[in-house]
Amino acid sequence: MNYDFDRIVDRKQTNDMKWHSKAVESYLHRPIPEDMIPMWLADTDFACAPVIVNALHDRVDKEIFGYCAPMADFFKAVCFWQDYRFNWKVDPSWIGYLPSVVSGINIAIRAFSNEGDGVIIQQPVYDPFASIVQRAKRKVVNNALVLRDDHFEMNFDELEKLCAEPSNKVMILCSPHNPVGRVWTKDELTKVADICLKHNVMLVSDEIHGDIIYKGHTQYPILSLDEKYANNFIHLTAPGKTFNIAGLKSSVSIIPNPDIRKAFTDMQVAMSLDVKNTFGIESLTAAYSPEGAEWAKQEIEYMESNVDFVEDYVKTKMPKVKMIRPEGTFLCWLDLSGLGLGDTEIFKRVTLEASVICVPGPWFGPGGEEHLRLNVGCPRSMLKEALDRITTELYR
Repeated sequence: MNYDFDRIVDRKQTNDMKWHSKAVESYLHRPIPEDMIPMWLADTDFACAPVIVNALHDRVDKEIFGYCAPMADFFKAVCFWQDYRFNWKVDPSWIGYLPSVVSGINIAIRAFSNEGDGVIIQQPVYDPFASIVQRAKRKVVNNALVLRDDHFEMNFDELEKLCAEPSNKVMILCSPHNPVGRVWTKDELTKVADICLKHNVMLVSDEIHGDIIYKGHTQYPILSLDEKYANNFIHLTAPGKTFNIAGLKSSVSIIPNPDIRKAFTDMQVAMSLDVKNTFGIESLTAAYSPEGAEWAKQEIEYMESNVDFVEDYVKTKMPKVKMIRPEGTFLCWLDLSGLGLGDTEIFKRVTLEASVICVPGPWFGPGGEEHLRLNVGCPRSMLKEALDRITTELYR
């Protein structure tokens, strides 16, 4: 079956916050034009996979929605997906249910560090990483990514020094990386894991974008690479990005070590993050299926063609703007520093005058200056209109 990713779905008829100006205003703290094109929030604008929609219809027909718990089919689906996508054999006992990957990061930070301890992140990176650390009264420790020859890399020498500091207890790895789009190689992941293992730093791997990988690249769940990593670290993932069901609050932790799993679960319960979402259970179970796999395959192919479109558009119509092609995710990281406008003017022209809502680069921390994150998980016509608007205002 062929799926239509060019079809426009009117999200203004829903309460989806991405498409409501008041929600955007609360995010950006200023008035937003009603004719905006929202390319900010990291969900897609495609109609949900029919296998999920049908499963939810079936569940609604049961006519009761009390407290639920994942059963055998849920765990079987997670195991199927990890094996099918990544050739990783997961034991059902390793799997835990989470409302979100972000909540899993929060749980891990609080379970495996104390107030005042350091948590290592790699900026520019998904902006909640830093805020979660700060709200937990821990210290943000930045192992900044390095740009070499238009390719983002990790600074392993610095990482070794940071992990050697006894007060740095946890590292949050973004794999694939949001916003720069790197899909880490097996060698890079092994280096990170070995450094953390050597210095007894808890490595928490956020792999929520792990399904969305483009040609020539391979996603390796870090726990799948060696039993010693599986016995010491934490894997977090979800179908939310791939299948656009983030609002159904269904994510998973995979923690093979029973002692680490218990410490994580005890903190989850203490934080009252252990209640399951009835429809989240159904949606994940449906998504992680052969039917879901075929839908996702076509979606990823479509999004890669969107990446091709943006890459060509930037090269031909946006002089002095650079885009390092993402290896995964549906996010493009645009470098506007060559225009010499500065962050304030970029925000004014793109957001307020072009009415295209991208995430400003500085929100991702040091290294994000004069950049924008552009979401390409949308029909091509919407993407083209957004780029046309941005170009008109940047080069007026």
